[in-house]
Amino acid sequence: MKTPKPILVICLLLLQLAAFTQVQWYQNQDGNNQPPNGTVGTSVYPLTRHSFIACYLWEVNQDAYTWKISKSHINGTEQRSFFITGTTALAEVKTGRDNSVYVLKRNFPMGQNAEYILYKLDSNLVVTALRSISFPNNFNIFNLNVFELDRNNNIYIAGDGQFPDGPGFRSASFVYKTDKNLNPKWCYMDSTQTSFTRLHIDRNGYVLVVADFYTFFPDIHLSKINPNGHLVNTKTIQTEAGRYSLFSALDDDDNLFLYGGKSSGETHQAMYLYKIAHNNGRVLFRKTLFTALVSQLNDLKIDKNGNIFTLVTQYSGPNAQLCKISRINSATGTISWNLPFNFSTDSCNLSKIVLDDNDRFYAVGEKRSCTYFSKGFAIRIKKSGHTDGILGGPDSVSFQRTHSLVDGITDNNNRLIAIGNTNDFDTLTYSSTYFRSFAVRFGASNGCSMPLGKGEVVTEITTPVKELEAAIVSNKTVIFPNPVQNQLTVSKLLSEEFDRLAVYNMQGMIQQQQSFTSSIAHMDVTGLTDGVYLLILHSTTTGKEKSIKFVVRK
Repeated sequence: MKTPKPILVICLLLLQLAAFTQVQWYQNQDGNNQPPNGTVGTSVYPLTRHSFIACYLWEVNQDAYTWKISKSHINGTEQRSFFITGTTALAEVKTGRDNSVYVLKRNFPMGQNAEYILYKLDSNLVVTALRSISFPNNFNIFNLNVFELDRNNNIYIAGDGQFPDGPGFRSASFVYKTDKNLNPKWCYMDSTQTSFTRLHIDRNGYVLVVADFYTFFPDIHLSKINPNGHLVNTKTIQTEAGRYSLFSALDDDDNLFLYGGKSSGETHQAMYLYKIAHNNGRVLFRKTLFTALVSQLNDLKIDKNGNIFTLVTQYSGPNAQLCKISRINSATGTISWNLPFNFSTDSCNLSKIVLDDNDRFYAVGEKRSCTYFSKGFAIRIKKSGHTDGILGGPDSVSFQRTHSLVDGITDNNNRLIAIGNTNDFDTLTYSSTYFRSFAVRFGASNGCSMPLGKGEVVTEITTPVKELEAAIVSNKTVIFPNPVQNQLTVSKLLSEEFDRLAVYNMQGMIQQQQSFTSSIAHMDVTGLTDGVYLLILHSTTTGKEKSIKFVVRK
């Protein structure tokens, strides 16, 4: 018996309504820019109990980049906006105590030294203080790697540069501290061969600087600076063989965790994790986790109880790609539980963890059904390792359109407030025709209404989980992950056909290139901005070329 058409239509409408009743409000952030540029959401932060701050790359007009800092009520009403513009400028935001907002603008004028400007904004996003970061004796800042606040809103800036020194130059790394009103407090300079890449402030105001000059000196250097800017001690940590990234985090007891990606053998990748004791700098454990043919750490967060939560994407063959959310015991470094989402079944492509002090947390990203279509997507998870439902994105659905959630916070009732991006994609020109961003709050505070697929719940595991072995892959060249954040892996390369890789943007300008001689190659794409690119495989002997599209999404 056939279902009457009116009843079928009603059923479809009810299903659609059920899928979107979780969305309590939707805030459109659209700069109305012409292609190929548009608005891109980057980050979101809590401000007060009833408001939050979001950061958007609002407009690109040739080399003029305009950033929008938006303040909104948790009911979705946008209250204030602050705009800054610079030459290929970057903006980074921090929210502090007393409802204050701090913005660091990195400005890169053509043919001139980079400019770094700090802004302090009040709760209405009005500038109350401004300071240009500069040093005497013609010191030139090369890299400004760190922008942090402590519990009293003191600001710490760290990076690398050089002094003019006769006919040559003398390199140095620095830590620069201001008070909450941007008045300088002290500056520490280190002229040894090093690079200040990460920085943490403990509960007593001591500054722990992570120095990584991996190209020339593989070991990691930790420097401890007292609250008055004087060096206390320096410690060297032996590095992991084959590591290609370094990140760090402090727990509530001020123990330091060093982690990142590394090569494991000739063909595999993994995550490494160190725990460094706060009192004596001793290495408490070293672990290698999540080994696979390709393994990318997307995010790591530590809660107030010292539990470590990670989000890893792994690839072991054409039908063996998965996102894995895990909890790690911070005392031992062993995996307590894994929650895997197989891409071939669930289509999940998760990129960030949203963690607070509640017994549940979120992972946000997208649910991708094919190359040119994805849906903004979040998963809520109990800290015991069980899924608590899914949250579907709010934007319209159509072919050749991609949506993703890129960052999030939780409000007072543990409801997810997320920002995301949408773009339409033209498969003929391989270009995005329309970028826009959005903010959204999801409801269902007592549990999500949309169940996950089969096999999503796992039980508590007290021993490390055996990682996936490399699967047999086809002869087709594979790039992974896609979208990519930091490192693009190209596997199943045929060296007898191609010997060079090149990346082009959609305007046909070359961005980077490298040669290869094996069947797998890794490309660092951290210098590429968000967007669509073409990877060109080229033979310098025959001139043969092959192109593969990929997306950079930070």
